[in-house]
Amino acid sequence: MITAFSQCVDRDIALDIEGPEYDLAVPLINSRITIGRVAAESKGNTSIRIDSDGKATVVYNGDVIRRTAAAIFPPFPGILDNPIPDTLYDLPLPFGSPSNIFLIDRATFRNTRIFFEFEHDQPEDVQIRMQILNLKRNNQHFDQRYTLKYNGNFPNKMITPQFSIDGWELVSNTNTIRFYYEAVRPNGEKLRLKNAILRFDLILFSYIEGYLGYHIFGVDGNAIRIGLFNAWKSGGFNFEDPKIVLRVDNAFGLPVRSRVNKMQLTTVTGNVLSLESPFINTGIDFDYPGFNEVGKTKSTFFTFDKNNSNIREIFNEKTNLISYDIDALVNPDRDTTIKGYIDFDAFFNINVAAEVPLNGYVRELVVSDTISLDLSAFNSVLSGEFKIITANDFPADVSLQIYFLDAEGRRLEELFAAEGLVLPAAVLLPNGRTQKGQERTTFVPLSQSKLENMRKSDRVLIEGRLNTTGSAEGKSLWLYDDYGITLKAGALLKYKK
Repeated sequence: MITAFSQCVDRDIALDIEGPEYDLAVPLINSRITIGRVAAESKGNTSIRIDSDGKATVVYNGDVIRRTAAAIFPPFPGILDNPIPDTLYDLPLPFGSPSNIFLIDRATFRNTRIFFEFEHDQPEDVQIRMQILNLKRNNQHFDQRYTLKYNGNFPNKMITPQFSIDGWELVSNTNTIRFYYEAVRPNGEKLRLKNAILRFDLILFSYIEGYLGYHIFGVDGNAIRIGLFNAWKSGGFNFEDPKIVLRVDNAFGLPVRSRVNKMQLTTVTGNVLSLESPFINTGIDFDYPGFNEVGKTKSTFFTFDKNNSNIREIFNEKTNLISYDIDALVNPDRDTTIKGYIDFDAFFNINVAAEVPLNGYVRELVVSDTISLDLSAFNSVLSGEFKIITANDFPADVSLQIYFLDAEGRRLEELFAAEGLVLPAAVLLPNGRTQKGQERTTFVPLSQSKLENMRKSDRVLIEGRLNTTGSAEGKSLWLYDDYGITLKAGALLKYKK
């Protein structure tokens, strides 16, 4: 709010008046800052959300972690030969292992080309018919014919042209491609080739279904910075229901479960406290689209709150950093009877956010901030007076003091006398809202000695003290979007040209 007010200062006052000394009235600020206005102008990862009743919640968003289908099935390069040692042979797909089983029921290839190498040792031409019995397109099996010609040298070899199987569908539940070939001599006799080898440029799928293995995706090294306590100096906060919210958008047709390895909150004093919850131990299962929902995305929200964790206790220790290390487990139970699917455009996103509903109380809270200052424009001011009109809609007594500091941090002057600029709390109504704050006028004399001390300073320390209504009894109150502070300020200056 201080930043917003500072942008309202009129910086274009003309002081071009003839004569040695003059009284000059200078308007400085005429502004009203509300929670709703701050919410509308919030940017970046921090925002204020207003619900339908006008209640305000501060939201701190972490990074969105995205994983695509290529994380499970990256393009598999054809760097190895794939021998077909017999006329009928089931060639294993290069996926899975004894410790991580794949059972591919159906798969559609994308941008994949295959070709063959044949070899025989007879001094004659051989006709070859190569079939892939579980690879179809338009209800037709893969069926290609080749002629391996005798060229007068042994052994006879040929490499076939590449053939695109883009859009061809493989149907299997054994993770294999089933080949059958016939090699026929000119006399009609069948023979087994000395060598038959499948090669491909890469294997890539546009769609694949079955039991697709167990996978772990790390989502580590992420943090959310919380700005609520940056200016804290002393005193207590108590928010009723701070939350950490996980949102997962899942387009994989597969079970996905979170595994929280670490969720820690660091306070402004440097203490590191761990979030505790049964769901950190058991994990959180995320929704996923079914076989009749290919291309759709299912969203899951899970909240760590005061009912299932210790977040309220540790957050109110004045958290300024939430760090987390989360794994996403695909097929977490390794149950091969649970079938799923992935299409080429599938993904899942994980977002972690901190939400702080502005419902609570503060007791004897002191906040402060230091900003740079340049009063060279006031070198010709001999004396003066500030007139400040304020109105406070918040259910909190606020007092403000501004200290002028030198380069070593010593206090040279304070702007307000005694307890400072006081903004009494607005009257609290039985429904928990406040009446509109009443305007209050404060005059601040600027003597020549006071101005001299102010001019010697190069920064100011702004210190605020707050107590919400009923804080001594632990009474929690909501902040609403129409709550605000009105500030009008002007100066009457005796000016020497």
